[in-house]
Amino acid sequence: MRIYAVADIHGKSQHMETIYKILDLYEPQLIVVPGDMTHFFNWSTVLSQLDSLPVPVLVVRGNTDLKRIEPRVKQAANITLLTETPLQIEGFSFVGTSGTLSLPFANRVGLNEKKRLAALPCPMEPDTIFVVHTPPKGTCDRMCKKIHAGSRNLARFIQAASPSLVLCGHIHEDFGLSLLHESTVVNCAIAGPGSGAIIDLEKNEAPRVNLLQPETP
Repeated sequence: MRIYAVADIHGKSQHMETIYKILDLYEPQLIVVPGDMTHFFNWSTVLSQLDSLPVPVLVVRGNTDLKRIEPRVKQAANITLLTETPLQIEGFSFVGTSGTLSLPFANRVGLNEKKRLAALPCPMEPDTIFVVHTPPKGTCDRMCKKIHAGSRNLARFIQAASPSLVLCGHIHEDFGLSLLHESTVVNCAIAGPGSGAIIDLEKNEAPRVNLLQPETP
């Protein structure tokens, strides 16, 4: 299964234009948006655009996605808000948690972070894709090329849960991928040096990740 992972759209028309081009070029079967699809009160247009895409769209909310958008997402025909309840698609399990709380030089998944993480399945089933806006501490989370601003509790959870793939964003400048314990972590932000990632998934195999640069399309 081929997916296109792209975080931090922030409701910008130029990011949506890039997404349209990548869909035409790579023909993914699914789009996954790990948060910040909208930008606070600017949300109606981008949600309509995502809902009209030719493939299903899985999302979690980030720090610029207000909770008030959830009813609109639930009404959408083509957008699904991921939760702690696994969503099965072609033999792969998609699990997500929404929200981000920014702190000076650190981040949390949100208020009651430990409670949110405790609600997730742990350990996770093989071939699970875990979608969260905040990167884990020490992995794809560098600000100013040196300050690790991810969530420490999230990093501990991922090491315990061992999802096959973790999709995140939020720290735009640390677009890329790395390993955390047994999990492949991909920061797929489009609001920085990258344009998201095309990821090919095969059962019981490591994900194959193609990081897209702005000039790729």
